Amino acid sequence: HIVRHLDEVKPEGNVNEALQQVAFSDKILLNKTDLVSAEEKEEVKARLRSINKFAEIIETERSRAPLEKILKVDSFNMESIIDVDPSFFDDSADKATHNTSLVQSVGIEFKGNLHAQWFNMFMMDLLRDRAADLYRTKGLLSFHGQGATKFVFQGVHEQINFGPASKPWAEGEERVNKFVFIGKNLNRKELTKSLMECLYKEEGK
Repeated sequence: HIVRHLDEVKPEGNVNEALQQVAFSDKILLNKTDLVSAEEKEEVKARLRSINKFAEIIETERSRAPLEKILKVDSFNMESIIDVDPSFFDDSADKATHNTSLVQSVGIEFKGNLHAQWFNMFMMDLLRDRAADLYRTKGLLSFHGQGATKFVFQGVHEQINFGPASKPWAEGEERVNKFVFIGKNLNRKELTKSLMECLYKEEGK
């Protein structure tokens, strides 16, 4: 019955709890998969991925879940973005989503070094103005002037955890910044433009 709950229209001012739970999740347990057809199961999984492409969907029967996938896995890990499927950042992946009022996930990546002050100002403004729409945010960052230090962040609404990754950029590794946004009213083109304006530029260029 999950799709029915996800599509339920709540009175104005009320939150759709099912949508929020899917949007916040790093892992989703899909139970009673033995009671539906393969087509029905794929439809449900597609609906879940339309909201949160980042979460791992774990199929279960009679609530029996593989414990090694849900216990002691450090799921709220700031560095989890490093292992995101590269196809998630393909801009063709979200072209089918026209209704931005729906909860969805958007992935953005581009090369270069960010200007720390410009990026911090952008994120402060974004979280101040759009905190209610942004359920989850994740990022992998390269900053100008920080040598080989690789930075990561993860946030829920306006609360952000930010810091250096456990491993630096490897010698010769391409500096690719990656961002994940999960929420409502997300415009991938506008977010990409604003983020790329935070790239460090040599004076005179």
